[in-house]
Amino acid sequence: MPDLAQGLVDHIRDNSARLADACTACGECYRACPMVPRTSALDGAAPQAVMAGIRDILRDGEGTPEAIAFAGACTRSGVCTPSCPEKLDAAFLMRLASLRVRGAIGGVPRVAKKHDPAWSSRVKAFARLTMNEEEQARWL
Repeated sequence: MPDLAQGLVDHIRDNSARLADACTACGECYRACPMVPRTSALDGAAPQAVMAGIRDILRDGEGTPEAIAFAGACTRSGVCTPSCPEKLDAAFLMRLASLRVRGAIGGVPRVAKKHDPAWSSRVKAFARLTMNEEEQARWL
């Protein structure tokens, strides 16, 4: 991995660990989030339990289904940040959790653990639908 990419991965891991340690999992950011009522996977979920799952994700754990759903529902509105009694950047915390859930920082995305050999060809097929012939020749 090039030094720049490794530096970014290290930065994300360091900040993930720092925020997971500083977060008390009180759930205030969860309560403030405008996406919670719109996400059926979070119906009846306890805010503290969801945030404990988010902390687990930030520490390289599997998290919980509710924590994964919460990270996936995040639209980065930033409404959560002012609600944090610890004065953490809750929006950044959720961004890091979302990156980790999708597997952007080491590991395989939790939402698609199996390798899909047809993925590349499907992306190219979709791209062909949205590109003219000149663009296809240049990019594909």
